[in-house]
Amino acid sequence: MMMKNIVKCVPVFFICFVLLFIGWFSGCTENKITYMEDIPFTALDGQIRHLSEFSGKVLLLDLMGVNCQPCALQMMQLIKVSENYSSDQVAILSIDVWVASGENAELLQKYITAFHDQVGVDLNWTFGLDDVNGSIEKVYASTGVPTLYIFDKKGNIYYSHVGYEEYSSIAIKLDEILKKG
Repeated sequence: MMMKNIVKCVPVFFICFVLLFIGWFSGCTENKITYMEDIPFTALDGQIRHLSEFSGKVLLLDLMGVNCQPCALQMMQLIKVSENYSSDQVAILSIDVWVASGENAELLQKYITAFHDQVGVDLNWTFGLDDVNGSIEKVYASTGVPTLYIFDKKGNIYYSHVGYEEYSSIAIKLDEILKKG
């Protein structure tokens, strides 16, 4: 009797083992991006540009929204990055990913101008807008904004962070990647 129960369990055990074995060797089932996807965005001048244009430089990609308060706080940290790293070392790209929610180039330009008028600082790096389908948001900011990515010169993701990030933490990661070359 006991042997019959064991024989009945063998197929279930075998199926569970196979699924577990496949899981071990296939890696995480989550689609984890490790490389810069060549996604187009619209620059404030209306030109279609691509993320790949920043290959060959360390890229700090900031995914933000004009009507996002933590994004405005993050902008203050990015100002420190732009003041302490040359654009030859680190390119900063801020992309408004809330285009589908009605944000547009006019609102983004007002946002940039407000920083100049109210804080007295020019946001002197590249700004752009995601497309209406949210292509960049779907790939990189699916869990919210602000989201930061640091890509190495070859386009590999070196670091990512969802939520507000202090300058000191960003600088540590930038220094690490710049030291590697």
